[in-house]
Amino acid sequence: MSGPDGGVASGTAAGIVGVGVDAVDVARFRRVLDRRPSLAYRCFTASEQSDAVKSADRAQSLAARFAAKEAVMKALGSGLGAFAWTDVEVTRAPGSGATRNAPSLLLHGTAAALAGEQGAGRFHLSLTHTDAVAIAFVVAEQSSCAPS
Repeated sequence: MSGPDGGVASGTAAGIVGVGVDAVDVARFRRVLDRRPSLAYRCFTASEQSDAVKSADRAQSLAARFAAKEAVMKALGSGLGAFAWTDVEVTRAPGSGATRNAPSLLLHGTAAALAGEQGAGRFHLSLTHTDAVAIAFVVAEQSSCAPS
């Protein structure tokens, strides 16, 4: 359906299962990691932890990934505790060029099952951060075989 200017009219979200956004205070997250080092093992996969160690600021990198996990929960319409933190994994694209290091999501276990129930087959992820805040934006898109 087209809007008056020829664009897509608002309210027509064909193909979008949900949208989620989350922001994490980096300094607060750093303090939590310092006080509870086991949090990194409970919330992040070995691959995410390894990737964060390679970044300029480990806490900032993990804060962005934590925001992504919460944004996925919101995009799927679930609350905290619906699945394990490690059921959502932020990965980085290999290779060279414009998409090198672009973030993407892998869902495992209960998160993958919930996404399947919701008809979400594809996720789009954008991450950004400053010294103060890490933000993640997630769009969950219908899988090609999901009913509309």
